[in-house]
Amino acid sequence: MNNEGIEALRVDFGRGKWNRDEWINVKSSRWEYVKDFVQEDDHILNPCPDLPNEEIYANHVTDIYTSMVYGKKFEAKAKISSVMSFDHLMAPLIVIAPRLGEDAKGRPEFREHHEVVLYNEGINVWHYVFEDGKAKWHLAAFLRAPFEAKRKYDLEVTLEKRRGQVQMDIYCGGHHFGYQDESLPESFYAGITACEGRNRFYDFRVRTGLPALDPAADGEH
Repeated sequence: MNNEGIEALRVDFGRGKWNRDEWINVKSSRWEYVKDFVQEDDHILNPCPDLPNEEIYANHVTDIYTSMVYGKKFEAKAKISSVMSFDHLMAPLIVIAPRLGEDAKGRPEFREHHEVVLYNEGINVWHYVFEDGKAKWHLAAFLRAPFEAKRKYDLEVTLEKRRGQVQMDIYCGGHHFGYQDESLPESFYAGITACEGRNRFYDFRVRTGLPALDPAADGEH
């Protein structure tokens, strides 16, 4: 996908190259803990025990969830992208959240949100809702294609209102798919989440004011 539009945010996750204070750690309502990313020379990753990847995936997927969003909201007609990789099978992702909630301790916590997840067998888009104090989720869209461990991929997510409804388009590794749904937000926080294995993030970018996909993109026709 091209780089049309205005560059609203460009963050290099290399050591000393980004401002941690601009980001909000967000916990999952499924887990009690909140974790921060670990800084490496040219990237950040989720904290994982010093164990083989297979052991982490088999026994520690509930221990290593790490997520943060940028501290200002964006509007639909934006492209969110991040260069990322996974060491084993899964599952770095871009998260889109129309708002943030709080847990009983006042910590930022996800409510309704979407996850665009990269893993070894494709890309999944999960839609999470929060009902009766619990998270529930379903698979909203998906792509089946092979993606390699320890290889960098640029995952790009575009949100744009078309014919009165927001459309999500996903680009990665030469693949493109998308879908429309009334749950997709017009205003949202955007960020990254690492889970189910060692996940590495090298940057995070947002472009706004993208040109319309077709002449009726903002209309009701």
